[in-house]
Amino acid sequence: MVSSGLFQAFTITFKGTADRIITNVHLSVAFDPTNPPNPAPPMLPTTALWDTGATRSVISSGMVSALGLRPTGTTNVNHAGGASVSNTYVVNFGLPNQVGVAGILVTEFSAITGGFGAIVGMDIISHGDLSLTNVSGQTCMSFRIPSCDRIDYVVEANKFKFSGVPRNAPCPCGKKRPAGGPMKFKHCHGSTSPP
Repeated sequence: MVSSGLFQAFTITFKGTADRIITNVHLSVAFDPTNPPNPAPPMLPTTALWDTGATRSVISSGMVSALGLRPTGTTNVNHAGGASVSNTYVVNFGLPNQVGVAGILVTEFSAITGGFGAIVGMDIISHGDLSLTNVSGQTCMSFRIPSCDRIDYVVEANKFKFSGVPRNAPCPCGKKRPAGGPMKFKHCHGSTSPP
């Protein structure tokens, strides 16, 4: 687990291969973490499902009641059961390793399948970098916020595949220049932006 001045991050390793990503989170009434009220609102613990198919994060009616939230409005929500109108609220999310996300507009659902108190949607995920690996049958999730760098497994694979090829040598992929001669490695797969 890492926390730095540039970004906040956490890593969670699951037992075996996970069929869904669930983490502990803490929720609170929204406040500015750079200028918190005294006393700060309580952060209530719950579990959250991470869902890249959810546009917006969601909290359960039980969490709404426990936090004493007041609706900020309503929104139309499309879900597996059809469509409905749902109340919206603004909350702060405390993710693992003290990674915080403030001022998230969430929708309310009376029952979240699986007993989660929250669903972390793309409104949070898209502000950071998320990776999932399953090495040796063990799922590992890592998340950092804000997004810092592009992760590209094709570039990584090409680095291993073409390691040791001199920059001015013909590219091992066999690509030809428009004139018909071999493309140099440095202009093909040896470039920082391969074709």
